[in-house]
Amino acid sequence: MSTDSEEDARGTVDDLDIDYPVGYDLDRDAVSQAIGAYTNDDPPHLQPADFVLSPDGTIALAVYSSGAVGRLHADEAVEEIEFLQKGND
Repeated sequence: MSTDSEEDARGTVDDLDIDYPVGYDLDRDAVSQAIGAYTNDDPPHLQPADFVLSPDGTIALAVYSSGAVGRLHADEAVEEIEFLQKGND
């Protein structure tokens, strides 16, 4: 999901060849309140919050970023997913 406009979100979807539904044009403050993500006022934007779900649908990993450092990378997410698929806690 994204607070980007529909046009910007479509550009990202096209650039990354994403084939799953992507939410866009979401209210920054409402999303922040709902999931606990950090926001910035100048310029106004929502910082990333990344989640990996366990097979039963619960949150197995949550990473909240307040800046460019500390974000979840794809290889780390894949490692966590593989770990969960093996049935480890």
